[in-house]
Amino acid sequence: MKQPDPMPSIVEPMLPTLFKYPFSNPGWLFEPKWDGFRAICFFESGSVRLVSRNKKSLTAKFPALQSIAKSIRATTAVLDGEIAAVDKTGTPRFNLLRAKEQGTGHVVIYFAFDLLYLDGRDLTQEPVIKRKALLKKILPRRQVARLRYTDHVIGDGKAMFAELSRLKLEGMVAKRCDSIYVSGRTRAWLKVKTAAGKEEMQQRSETWGH
Repeated sequence: MKQPDPMPSIVEPMLPTLFKYPFSNPGWLFEPKWDGFRAICFFESGSVRLVSRNKKSLTAKFPALQSIAKSIRATTAVLDGEIAAVDKTGTPRFNLLRAKEQGTGHVVIYFAFDLLYLDGRDLTQEPVIKRKALLKKILPRRQVARLRYTDHVIGDGKAMFAELSRLKLEGMVAKRCDSIYVSGRTRAWLKVKTAAGKEEMQQRSETWGH
């Protein structure tokens, strides 16, 4: 009998490379780029630990996200995703995430888009399309909780990008369907920013630069 793989205690996230133009390709999947804090979620013993891409703990910063532990149908798991604050229309707003007080009118959500480890099994060498299928099985079916599955389309990236642009979301991430999970920057994942996403980043750089 195969021994279980040890659960990792830290993860160096896989990072997409910036790409100028949206594209379509049957060998790629395309999903929304949420405007928030990238976070690895370690789930065990009925609780979650959230860690930023810079290895800083985000658990205490977002206490409401402890509730997502009840929604993960597993014993142990390591998820990759984004912590985002959505307004009343369901649109992620980064400025709400940075607010010191979690006021009414918005809710903090963990949008999971990858699964790296599940119940004693290291999944990093499996293709992303398979990892996402396993991820979907352990997450809530209803997309109303604080833990949500990041859905995707296969092939038609241009159509998805047009819809994300219409909704004024940050952008799109394209992932080669057969890509394994590797740490650091990679061209197997690409991100394309919408006009709204580019404008938001420009405003942030001008605001934070003063």
